[in-house]
Amino acid sequence: MNIIKNILWVDCGAAAFVGVVVLLAAQWLSSLYHLPKKVVIFIGCVNLLYACYSFLLVNYKRRSIILVNILVVANSIWVLICLILLWMFKEKVTIFAIMHILGEAIFVGVLARLEYLWRVQLSSWYH
Repeated sequence: MNIIKNILWVDCGAAAFVGVVVLLAAQWLSSLYHLPKKVVIFIGCVNLLYACYSFLLVNYKRRSIILVNILVVANSIWVLICLILLWMFKEKVTIFAIMHILGEAIFVGVLARLEYLWRVQLSSWYH
């Protein structure tokens, strides 16, 4: 398996999976995480937006480096937002929320780093 060729599928699939699961279980996760339901829904919706964008990129025959860079920047911003959410709710958040949100930040951060390193290959993969 060529990871460079499939990294956008990993990004898309992971974001779609997390987004759907979080939205379907929003009420339960809100209670489990001790987070407002609106925050949990926000996390799920953002994941689905990322899934849609990376899915578009996967399906482009020719990807501009700018479009790949937008994904890298968006992923990097999401890492910061995850950390900000943990900081904002640090007094009440549970270990389950920390594991999920920090885990997501690490996962997305690694994706951003790999997509940045491979941005040229990703932008010209089908050329």
